[in-house]
Amino acid sequence: MTGHITVTAKCGPARQATAVVFSGITDLDFDLPREMLHFKYDGRHQEFDLHGVTTITDTITAADHAIVVS
Repeated sequence: MTGHITVTAKCGPARQATAVVFSGITDLDFDLPREMLHFKYDGRHQEFDLHGVTTITDTITAADHAIVVS
């Protein structure tokens, strides 16, 4: 099963992603002590800062995870 994720969060020094959609998510890791989100999609790796994120939602629809981080 794969999924897609929509992210609004910091993605680097002075960088912010707003409602960016990533598809083909195969691995997802919440590093809570470091407040980081790591995931793999289409053979690539992405990470976001969870500090300041207020909502994380995972809904399964038709065998697909629809994850929203904002």
